[in-house]
Amino acid sequence: MEFTQEEQKKIIGLIKKWNRFDKIAKAIGGHCSWQDIQEFCWKTKQWSWQGSKKMITTRLKKLRTATKQEYRGALTEEIDERVNYLYNCAKEMKARIDDFEKFISKYKL
Repeated sequence: MEFTQEEQKKIIGLIKKWNRFDKIAKAIGGHCSWQDIQEFCWKTKQWSWQGSKKMITTRLKKLRTATKQEYRGALTEEIDERVNYLYNCAKEMKARIDDFEKFISKYKL
């Protein structure tokens, strides 16, 4: 399914706020399913924290039984990509928390 630029921005914003795929589908008008949102996220590499954690866990379990070097290499690349994504999300969240604390400190009594 194709989304308009406005819908794409809204989806990405809601993903960053940890909304579930089904709630995002309803929020953008309900003309799509959670699977459409999931597919968009995979194509644009916009994953939720929970989805990233699940993907890492799945890949680590597969890594144990991977017998071909090419397959192990592909799994480790995917794991590395997801770990970096989580790191950048955490860094962004820390910056937002710092900005909020700076803002709120101005109004403390």
